Amino acid sequence: MSKGRLCKQHEETVDHLTSGCPTLAKNECLMRHDKVCTHLHYSMCKALGIETTDKLSAHMPKSVHEEGDVTVMWNEAVYTDRSYSN
Repeated sequence: MSKGRLCKQHEETVDHLTSGCPTLAKNECLMRHDKVCTHLHYSMCKALGIETTDKLSAHMPKSVHEEGDVTVMWNEAVYTDRSYSN
């Protein structure tokens, strides 16, 4: 097998291209992630009655939406006292 055409580091397999290529992860995976998160944000805003566009394709998430005691955040760092260990 040949090395990946994009990263030139690992064998080019379907698994590598869909989930393991560091070059694709920087661009394609991030764009896919943002599309999924935009859909989730749009759905949450609609369910909470927060004003949004009529179409998902035109939805531009705001950093913070507050509706009553609910806060919907977009691409914001969340700091907690919980620690994570590997």
